[in-house]
Order: sequence, then structure tokens, then C-alpha cells
Amino acid sequence: MRKILFAGAVASVFVLAGCTSSGNTSIKNETSTTVDQKIQDGITTKDQVRTMYGDPLSINFTDSGHEVWKYLFSKSRANGTNFIPYYSAFSSGTHGQAKTLLIIYDDHGRVWHHSFTASDMSAHSGVSN
Repeated sequence: MRKILFAGAVASVFVLAGCTSSGNTSIKNETSTTVDQKIQDGITTKDQVRTMYGDPLSINFTDSGHEVWKYLFSKSRANGTNFIPYYSAFSSGTHGQAKTLLIIYDDHGRVWHHSFTASDMSAHSGVSN
């Protein structure tokens, strides 16, 4: 029984140690469909967006002076090969998904245009690159 508990504890450590997330968690579970249901171009205001998603990661301006808010969330996991003794010294990496919400406002503080993307991502390092 002790061996089973020990093996379960070791497995849990590997699973938990391999996950990372960063960014604005308010868009963590969003999809293009859910964002389009919540944000309507020409209608939704800055205050409404801030209430739904909180403060943006960054605020920039276009050449024409429109304000652009950016929200970002990414989650990644370590590849299983990272935990193979010796092999991980030569090859390691992560995989996951990044989500980005960009909102451009008009001169009246209403959403002029918005876009949402969810992209798969991966990173690899080691001798085998």
C-alpha cells in the first residue's frame, strides 16, 4: 500500500511541476464565440470591457490615435520526454496554447473593432534542435 501511495505522490509532483500559466485569467476560458457574444462593435464601452475582463496587459495607440487594449493568457505543459533521465539533458520542451484579445476603441470610448485568437504553441531546446 505504501508503494502505491508513494508512486501516486511522485506522479502528482511531475504533473503539477509541468504546468505553467501566465497573463489575464479572465480570458482563460474564452472562445471566439463567447467573446463575440460579450463584445459588440460600436456598442460595448471601455467600462463594460473593464468590468468583464479587468485591466488589460497593455494599452497602445494606432497611428490615427485609436486606443488599443491587449489581453493575453497562455498555458503550457512540459513535454513528457523532459522527465526521462539522460534524454532530457539533450532535448526538452513545452507545449500549450496562447489566447489574445485585442480591442480597438473609437473616439467616443466604444469598441470600434475586436479580435480574439487562440493559438497552439510549442518550445523546444537541446542538442537535437
